[in-house]
Amino acid sequence: MAIAADFITKNNVNVYIGTEVTLGIGCLTAGVWHTAPVTDYSIQDIKAPLELAPQRANTSTQPESGAIHNRTQQLWEISLTMRGTAAVIDRMCLALFGDGTSPNALLGNMPAQKTYVNGVTNDIPVTILFENAAATAASIDQHYIGCMCTGMELAYAWGTDGGEMSCVATFVTGYLPVEIALVPATPTDMNGTPFNIKNLTATGQGFGGADLLVYGYSLSIQRAVQRGGWIDTTYAPSGYSVGPYEVTGNLTCKRDTGSDTVATNTSTGIALAITDGTLVIAAPDVMIENLTTEIGDVDWKHVFAYRAFFDDAAMTNPIVTITTA
Repeated sequence: MAIAADFITKNNVNVYIGTEVTLGIGCLTAGVWHTAPVTDYSIQDIKAPLELAPQRANTSTQPESGAIHNRTQQLWEISLTMRGTAAVIDRMCLALFGDGTSPNALLGNMPAQKTYVNGVTNDIPVTILFENAAATAASIDQHYIGCMCTGMELAYAWGTDGGEMSCVATFVTGYLPVEIALVPATPTDMNGTPFNIKNLTATGQGFGGADLLVYGYSLSIQRAVQRGGWIDTTYAPSGYSVGPYEVTGNLTCKRDTGSDTVATNTSTGIALAITDGTLVIAAPDVMIENLTTEIGDVDWKHVFAYRAFFDDAAMTNPIVTITTA
């Protein structure tokens, strides 16, 4: 058999995110699609653990009959690095915690739904389409159905990517990838002007009301997604269950009188605020997990690692709110 002549290049691949109507049934051509302004992406192919049976006591080698791929645990992982526009952030918040309208609020009682069942109507799972990415040239496109968002990280910094915010979203799916021509009829492009660290207001950034000169900032919202059961010989999942959220991040600022007043080691929450007047990230109850000092020839910096919580007074209190408009 001759080596195939076809090949795939990243600059010929468009990425779309489709809103599913029913878990396990991919978004159709005429469905709700968004064009993702990706700068990078990765696909971790099938992860079905290779499990080994015990070896015979009198042997030092492993027979083929003692190995099996446990497809009941198979998952694919997709990571999309996108420009941090308002549309991107809103759409990823919807996929991650079910609020896709600014101000996007992650509340103490979220998520509203903790299990997702194959064949049941739900608009949280998505189809991720890689146009022109099929391994077989005749198939043209490749898409992944039943994708669940496991995390999102927003980040920007002076000296990195021109100060533009990036949004890294990670998804997993237990469904087999599909190679077939699929062209969204009327996709909505999520491109636009990304938020930029250069636009942060002169004051109003920091912890507990202390005004800090910010060099870099990140916010990470992560959760576990577990597959459950399987429904046929493809080992597609019976559904998913989602774990608790963890909200963490880092803030790098000039080391000065202001940064020195930030409360640490007090076991008491303080407010975090980042704003440029349009983008507002507010976490009313954070604690500092770690504080380090970067010693530079020009100036010293404080690097705060923080974790966000909700106020126990009510489960409906926010952990973090992301306003994009």
